Amino acid sequence: MGQEEKTKECLDNVEVLVMYDVRGIQNYIFRTNHIKDIIGASAMVENIITEGLEYIVSEKSWDKTLFLTEWESDQGDEFLKKAEIQMQVMFIGGGNAYVLFRTGKLAHDVNKKLAKYVLDHTYSLNLAVAMVKKSDDYAKDYKKINEEMRHVKGRMPEVKPVGAMPFMAVDSITGYPLSKVEKIKNEEGKIEQKKWLCTETFLKREKFPKEESAEKILDNMVTEKGDNSSLAIVHMDGNNMGKRIQKIMSNKTDYVEAITTMRKISMNIKNGFQEAYGAMEKYIDQKLAPKVTGNREGKLHRKIILAGDDITFICNASVAIDAVVEFLHQVSEKKLYKNTELSEEDNLKEYAFSACAGIAFINSHFPFSDGYKVAEECCESAKKKAKAAENRADGAAEGNIGNFLDYQICTHIKAADLELYREENYVVEGMKDPIINRPYYVPCKVLDTYADLNERNHAFDINKMLAAIGKFQKIPRGQAKTLRNSYALGSAEVDKYITFLKSRKVSLPENIRTCWYDALELMDLYPKTEV
Repeated sequence: MGQEEKTKECLDNVEVLVMYDVRGIQNYIFRTNHIKDIIGASAMVENIITEGLEYIVSEKSWDKTLFLTEWESDQGDEFLKKAEIQMQVMFIGGGNAYVLFRTGKLAHDVNKKLAKYVLDHTYSLNLAVAMVKKSDDYAKDYKKINEEMRHVKGRMPEVKPVGAMPFMAVDSITGYPLSKVEKIKNEEGKIEQKKWLCTETFLKREKFPKEESAEKILDNMVTEKGDNSSLAIVHMDGNNMGKRIQKIMSNKTDYVEAITTMRKISMNIKNGFQEAYGAMEKYIDQKLAPKVTGNREGKLHRKIILAGDDITFICNASVAIDAVVEFLHQVSEKKLYKNTELSEEDNLKEYAFSACAGIAFINSHFPFSDGYKVAEECCESAKKKAKAAENRADGAAEGNIGNFLDYQICTHIKAADLELYREENYVVEGMKDPIINRPYYVPCKVLDTYADLNERNHAFDINKMLAAIGKFQKIPRGQAKTLRNSYALGSAEVDKYITFLKSRKVSLPENIRTCWYDALELMDLYPKTEV
């Protein structure tokens, strides 16, 4: 008998804690250049674990009162206090679901059916499952199951559906065989076209909201179709969530206390980021949209993913920077946790959220899959800078992290390899440092709480760059473009042209020159400002 069979046998008749993780969701959503497929895929995977568990319970005709999946509304201690409860979702957080089962045998049965559910509804996503024997010490079980999940993922092969045979027609993006027919209806409801799709794409399009038009989503968002059709793909992610949660939970051994605390944390993350996102949407609609002119209709933004602290959305290029800044301001006033023994100010210092953002500015015809990769790389670049000890509160390795953002204007798909692309395009011979100053720090409005972070990252303050944009927008556009282009020729040419502009009494930004190139590059994608 192999080790896995022995482990399975040992867990069959004992209570177990199970952890679920659907692998490769981001790649799955953005493995296409069609907005319709992206939105459909996002809707498909949003609650796939809980929907799958609910489907299994109903399919088996089990008593739903004994299989608890609505973790946001139940008490949380039913499994611990009532022996008849067979399964209970403890909480869902960080993309993972934690579930208690009365026996390992029941868990194995559910696991098989859940894996099949994920496969049937997505075609290509894989379910990772970790299982450990439940003890009376939550802290030990939580640590053990996360270690087990790391081992599971390490051993788990990358399983893909059977590919196309040489004689089969295939999808150009996924490489899967064309197997389903999409029936496209006209405004009168009559089928006017049939299109062959692979199963993955077909399932994604089945989930696309019927009341929406994929074409109008982008057409309404751009300022002008054709000449000025720039969009922004924005990816945002919370900072150090795992470590901060681990710190809070490190001494929680009692299951009832631990479940209660983790549920509060998960809900705080979900509600905090949703509220901040909602406030940002309102800010775009009421404050930023009036500044954007053109023959557009409808909203300037469209949510793609809003899963806890993991957020991706598309918007008109002109509103992207200000929208992200507003979001980061809003989320900084929300808290991961509330310690009743601390004051409100100390709670904010200890538990306030922070996040980083990446923005990819693209033409509406730029491949979405590549644009998302750039946004993700920019977010990682921002996180790298935010986590550097010298940029943390008090300059300490474990100090609080501030909000940073990075962006990239995508003129070539090579930008997806951000570090290499910047080495090739922003490092000029004869200049000591790259000509860009990104990523930028977004200072928090709660000055008393974030005074140290704001002061420490003053050199990267995004307001310096935005003020420079306002100045450059007031000089003739041809002069601004010439100044921008002179950077590629080296510092001597830059200094020479600045001297020329000053001789013509051109008013240049007063702040440090390190952000000038960023401002000049972004100038046409930022609304006219008053300085």
